[in-house]
Amino acid sequence: MVLSKELRAIVPHHPIISRFKPFHGEVPGGYILDGFLGTIVREECTPGVADPEPSTVCAPYPQVDEDYFEWIDLLESVVSSGGSYTMIELGAGMGRWSVRAALAARQFKPGMPFHLIAVEADPAHFDWLRSHFLDNGIDPKEHQLINAAVSDMPGQVQLCIRGPEGGNCDLQPNEWYGQFLTKDIEFASELEGQGLYEGSKVKVHQNGWKSVAVPSVTLTSILKELRYVDLVDVDIQGEELNVIASAMDELDAKVQRLHIGTHRLDIETGLRELLSSHGWRCQTDYSVGTTEETPWGRINFQDGVQGWVNQKLGSESI
Repeated sequence: MVLSKELRAIVPHHPIISRFKPFHGEVPGGYILDGFLGTIVREECTPGVADPEPSTVCAPYPQVDEDYFEWIDLLESVVSSGGSYTMIELGAGMGRWSVRAALAARQFKPGMPFHLIAVEADPAHFDWLRSHFLDNGIDPKEHQLINAAVSDMPGQVQLCIRGPEGGNCDLQPNEWYGQFLTKDIEFASELEGQGLYEGSKVKVHQNGWKSVAVPSVTLTSILKELRYVDLVDVDIQGEELNVIASAMDELDAKVQRLHIGTHRLDIETGLRELLSSHGWRCQTDYSVGTTEETPWGRINFQDGVQGWVNQKLGSESI
């Protein structure tokens, strides 16, 4: 639920958001403004109607919804960073939060080097990821874009890319970013393959879901190549507990903050127990499928939200 205009007038934004200036400038024709910092998205990548001609836009601060807490974690990670900034986005889609982080870093600390690691399994979304970086002035060659699913084991997995015909998830890639890994018990029986998806053979399962084979990587393998990470942003559709648990040693040693989109109550409980036992401090915790009171009003949460700070590395909230 978005706050009314009257409530927004009396409830100030989180202090970290007010430290950044909203974008004011031109949006190219065929693009949609994405976020208050000025990122732009091609119309083909997201539902919406773009102005075919360039337009001048004054962006508002973020609306108060479940994404608001992702903004808080991201901006705090930028402000608390040192001489460089590193972010990992797991389940990156078209790289929305990676690109937002880059623009935040550029605005708050001009000239500061930053390094983005964006991991996305869906082949269509991965193509858009490269384009989204370029459209916002970020050279993909200077960062690490990984076309794979994140799992607790390396190898190959099946990624559901479309739901049963006529169902809520029978959608085009630009209409749905909730792709998830299949589970053996749910997809034990398969029908004959059906066509190609971005060059990959499609399997149609007995329950109507469609999947493609994709490589999988572990968070541990990604972190092993890095010295320090300001933020790991996680939205991996039910794999979050397995992936984080499998990488706790590296997370403890190198990662300052976690922002996690959660998808089941039992996963949320497991994350609380795991991260608390390793000395991480929880600064945001709202459950999947709930409507909750927050300091900025009453919000409907489709996914759950957890934000954690690694106290071993010594940072506090800004």
